[in-house]
Amino acid sequence: MNIDLSNKVAVITGGTAGIGLSIAEAFAGAGARIAICSSNQANVDKALKLLNAKDIRAYGQAVDVSIRSSIFSFADTVEEEFGGIDIWVSNAAIYTPQKLIDTPEDLWQRVMDVNVKSVYYGGLIAADKIKKRGGGVLFNAASFASLMPSIGTGAYATSKAAIYSMTKTLGAELAPFNIRVVGYVPGMIKTGMTESLIQAKGKELASQVALQRLGEVEDISNVILFLASDYAAYITGTCVEISGGKFCVQNPQDAWA
Repeated sequence: MNIDLSNKVAVITGGTAGIGLSIAEAFAGAGARIAICSSNQANVDKALKLLNAKDIRAYGQAVDVSIRSSIFSFADTVEEEFGGIDIWVSNAAIYTPQKLIDTPEDLWQRVMDVNVKSVYYGGLIAADKIKKRGGGVLFNAASFASLMPSIGTGAYATSKAAIYSMTKTLGAELAPFNIRVVGYVPGMIKTGMTESLIQAKGKELASQVALQRLGEVEDISNVILFLASDYAAYITGTCVEISGGKFCVQNPQDAWA
């Protein structure tokens, strides 16, 4: 299978580390031109340096994805720089390790603004920018927490459940413009965001997975690359679970006994 994204322009929010950076690398490896953003310019500069070291040229900018003027200005700049946008990945998110009943209202609102509103903005940008290209793909980052929430991450799980639902609605609304909308549902993936949790509960978390291992960022980006290609032309309005079979049964570890 040869995936060719030559002449495609892909934007990844939250694309400076972890899953987002891996997606950027995968797209670039298939020939796409890349634009990434993060809320912190130092993180953008670091990611661009890492990409340049792999002979990947990308555009990067500090963007507050929760502010309409900021994210739309970024989209406008990318369109001017590259001539259009074909793929938009709404990957940016913040994680709040708190019980729902202990989450202050201002933090709750910040989670909703960054995690949910940014995906809504991505849908609007797709309806404008990707539509001009005759179609493309919009990706939304959900989470296994959208399927099965956990104590201690209630606000985050709520935001990801909203994204799961929004993906279905946008899939129908953008279909007339030949824009596919696909959500991705990672399980426990080794990233900076999950590092402390994995250090504390890594063996327990792996025991919940049929494959009995935690995921690597490439496990996600390889699937996203396929979903961005014409091989996935009939996939839209749905979320794809990429979790290694997390809780596909109640006792996955017993198969290994």
